[in-house]
Amino acid sequence: MPHEPPPNAASGTPTREPLVFLHVGDLHLTTPDARNADDFRAILDQIAAIAPRHLFDFVYLPGDLAENGWACEYAILADALARHPQLPVRLIPGDHDRQQGAMDDFQAFHAGLVASRALEPPRIWTLDQPPVGSPVETWPTAEIPHYCACEDIRGVRCLFVDIVSPGYGRKGIGLDFRLGPHQTLWLSEALVRAAEDGVPVAVFMHAYPDDLREPDDRADVGGLFWEAGVRLVEMGHTHYNELAHDGRTLYAAARSVGQNEDGSVGYAVSAIDGPVTSWRFKPLDRPWPFVLITSPADRRVATRPTSKRNTGMKGIKRGRIKVRAVVLSEVPPKYVHCRAGTGAWHLMTLVTGRVYEAWLPWPKGASEIQVEAVHPDWKGHGPDLVDTDVIEPVTVFDDPDLALSIPTKPGSDVPRVDAWPEKGVRGDQLGPNRAGRKW
Repeated sequence: MPHEPPPNAASGTPTREPLVFLHVGDLHLTTPDARNADDFRAILDQIAAIAPRHLFDFVYLPGDLAENGWACEYAILADALARHPQLPVRLIPGDHDRQQGAMDDFQAFHAGLVASRALEPPRIWTLDQPPVGSPVETWPTAEIPHYCACEDIRGVRCLFVDIVSPGYGRKGIGLDFRLGPHQTLWLSEALVRAAEDGVPVAVFMHAYPDDLREPDDRADVGGLFWEAGVRLVEMGHTHYNELAHDGRTLYAAARSVGQNEDGSVGYAVSAIDGPVTSWRFKPLDRPWPFVLITSPADRRVATRPTSKRNTGMKGIKRGRIKVRAVVLSEVPPKYVHCRAGTGAWHLMTLVTGRVYEAWLPWPKGASEIQVEAVHPDWKGHGPDLVDTDVIEPVTVFDDPDLALSIPTKPGSDVPRVDAWPEKGVRGDQLGPNRAGRKW
């Protein structure tokens, strides 16, 4: 198996570390002995075994943590997290966390995490509540905690948005996703500051902006994300893996742990590496290692107008392109290598604490990049203990003066990518809000 050491990729310039996070989908916890509770504990055990720990930045829980929003259900979650006190976690509420029309038990659970894991406390804003009284209506107000936060991680502005607490949803009434006026202003100002600071933005919320209750809010928030060039919106709620890219923003939803009919449970691995955003699902039952190509960009999720710079294909004219990847495992891989199509394999070198890199010869007509990571215990045959990620990079670039048209339905699943098995995307939307069971 031929290998070729890559040329010096850094040229005296420090090589950046990408943002890498692990997205564990909606839990819907009920009882400690339920299958989804066992699966969640196994997922955390697997994640906690990743070595070295600095290979990823945090674990993200997108809401719907508890099926009924009860304290006994949050106790299951708290107990599972307590087994891994050093695991960095970020979370927001989902509609099931307000299933009883109140969020007192979620608030108590979250307060424990603020104390034990240094999470940001909620922001308290005053909101109007549903009218009471007859024949004369009055509109009471209440101090409502909003579980939103802003944090810079690896040069990416991470905005955690709460679309549940400001709403009035509950069991028997249905969904009522809202941002509320104060959080909407907070979000808008945060995006303006990110643009002024010249940093990319990732937004973490429970559902698509198109799922917000008010039609004007759907268009406003989706349009805000599109105009601001938000790189990634990472979501739960769908119960299935889905990628939707509108030319500027990648909307990514991960398979749920509870109420799942999409396939093997697991977690998504997402990265923002300079101008490139990447995503792939890791099934729990798939052994280590796990590899994710972080650059170049795949043509299906590349930011437009595409250029050599924003797709990671700057070296294409010189006949070589820089390929970057992260590998997750409980031990360092025996080796990592890459190739163009069915060409020769080229060894990749660990150039930072988490990135493998190679300058890959790029022959005319090539259309695919494979990166393969091999576990030290691999015996030289069989599919286990070897993992491969595959992308189709951009090879034909847009006119730099191309003006993109704003989507007719911004912030929705309309531009979703069809089936993409290599990334874990089935494409058939098997979930309760689309083509699946009504749990």
